[in-house]
Amino acid sequence: MRLLHYNRHVYYIVNLNNAIYLASSMDNMTKIWTNYDNKGDKLIAFANNTIYKANPKTDEIEDLVRDMQMNNFTNGGLFYVSSSEIRDIQLQEGKDYIQVFFGKDSEEHLNIKDAVRREEIFNFLKDTLPATTYYVDRYSKIKTIKKPLIALAVVEILFLYTLFMAWELEAGESVMAVGRIGGLLLGIAGLGMVNVFLIYGALTGIIATSMMLKMKNTPVIHVIKMVR
Repeated sequence: MRLLHYNRHVYYIVNLNNAIYLASSMDNMTKIWTNYDNKGDKLIAFANNTIYKANPKTDEIEDLVRDMQMNNFTNGGLFYVSSSEIRDIQLQEGKDYIQVFFGKDSEEHLNIKDAVRREEIFNFLKDTLPATTYYVDRYSKIKTIKKPLIALAVVEILFLYTLFMAWELEAGESVMAVGRIGGLLLGIAGLGMVNVFLIYGALTGIIATSMMLKMKNTPVIHVIKMVR
């Protein structure tokens, strides 16, 4: 630990495992996490109820940390979002990032490859951000496969339509197609009924495989919700 005097307040700086704490006698705290292994974001910080992140060159990290320790957050490479703008923060188990949702529909990822560090940062935000609630969203199997189910339904509808066109073509009938999608389906139909079955069978198999994988790995999402 080393002692730093700044603006007539006393600051204690502790550097543990690339996590830097800057706590003042005025009960304000800056916490900075640094990463030198070129995997994930190189700097993530919390200060003044604001989340910061940056990806400077490796030899510039210490200079940026020093500026932030001196309460200088003017570096042009800093991304930041105030707690007043944040809607919620999510950590999905198995993902190597923390999602920060803010504004009307904006989103930013805090990329943290190390699972222990990722959980540490999330828990720090959970315990530090003002006016929040925390819960765990465990997806049901139906909710997990909702999107693949919709995709499967769309594929089956297109398959029936394409099969009908292929049957008409093989019967010597003329078929009209409208738009790019119609033209694409007509092109597939023109390959013959056997190829229509093969193409749509492959698509159905891919979607079915995706559904099975998702059902085996139902998402568990930890959510910090801002209370307005």
